[in-house]
Amino acid sequence: MGRGERPLMNALAAASSAEPLGILRLEALTYYVHELPRVRAFLTEKLDFEEIGKADAPLELRGKQEAAVFQAGNAVLVVCAPHGPGGRAWRYLRKHPEGVGTLSFAVENIDHAFKLIETRGGTIINDIERFQDDHGTLAMFSITTPFGDTTFRFLERRGYKPLFPGFVMHPTPQGGHNRFGFGAIDHVTSNFQTMSPALLWMKHVMGWEPFWDVKFHTEDVAHHGIHGIHGTHGSGLKSVVMWDPDSGLKFACNEPLRPFFKNSQINVFSEDHRGDGVQHAALSAPNIIETVKG
Repeated sequence: MGRGERPLMNALAAASSAEPLGILRLEALTYYVHELPRVRAFLTEKLDFEEIGKADAPLELRGKQEAAVFQAGNAVLVVCAPHGPGGRAWRYLRKHPEGVGTLSFAVENIDHAFKLIETRGGTIINDIERFQDDHGTLAMFSITTPFGDTTFRFLERRGYKPLFPGFVMHPTPQGGHNRFGFGAIDHVTSNFQTMSPALLWMKHVMGWEPFWDVKFHTEDVAHHGIHGIHGTHGSGLKSVVMWDPDSGLKFACNEPLRPFFKNSQINVFSEDHRGDGVQHAALSAPNIIETVKG
């Protein structure tokens, strides 16, 4: 494991710090899957998440998809499965395997975040939408990203209770009880066949900063390469972690590393995923050994 020349990292670090968007936390990840019952069983029985609610019938009809929400600690997952053609889940799964389609960020001031992103050249999908219930207001908008077909959503809550308009809380949470003690989503890792554009976008549109970087080959691939035979698997990669200093959110970004580009699990992911995208989200746990045993 070692560092090499880092012209991009140096350029990112040398750039002046941008005004923060006012992100408070990563509020939820939205997954698009083919079969909700199978994923429900995995999350509640294997990972011990609670199912806390679901989309109501009118929302399912409009969105042409069913959705359930699962929570462990502060980690919230919205899982959507298509009901026939035409909805967002259906469009995503027509192109990709099951995966993360949206990251939702809570922000202090929605108008401030919208103005900064628009001024910096971000591609905004919709104007700010505003909703109200008996408890308060919710405002939100979404943008496209370099993370393949994964979008970012920004939300400002002022006492608004539902996770999203059309969300219905179960009277009693169903499923697990978070026996592993998951606390929150620690970081999100994404893979790119070329990550420089994504890093520059994170810096200049999102206002994030470089946190850490590394490049390496695993020994199995390196060993086979020495003898002129590329291995059938491996993790040759370059990785840069970007972060939002105010919220502490971290985003690990990877690309394949020569001379084992084709063997790299980063390249394999991009080929199997049919494009760049989120590879995994890491959950914080108080005791990783006991969590893995469980």
